[in-house]
Amino acid sequence: MMLLLSLLSAGVSIVLAQPPNIIVILADDLGYNDVSWHNDAVIMPHIAQLAAEGVTLEQHYSQPLCSPTRGALLTGRYPIHNGLNNGAIQPLTPYGLDTSEITLPEELRRANY
Repeated sequence: MMLLLSLLSAGVSIVLAQPPNIIVILADDLGYNDVSWHNDAVIMPHIAQLAAEGVTLEQHYSQPLCSPTRGALLTGRYPIHNGLNNGAIQPLTPYGLDTSEITLPEELRRANY
């Protein structure tokens, strides 16, 4: 462990043979107490195992509607800054996420995912 910390502090980059898997679960209307690790009455053993073995983000902002939430997740920007702050985008609506936005999948591709 000390060797790893020493290498990192010296600016040596460590390249993994294969990057770790990333699983993002986005659920509309899921509350804090709607998952088994916060509420014993909720039974979800497989999701709980994923959470226990990975990273669980529990301090974040979310939006009350789907399109602003998804846009924020894809871009890492608040909906007011990516143009999706006006609510849900309905089918056949002639606008959406600006194609000039850099998205999470693009950044993951650059990181060889």
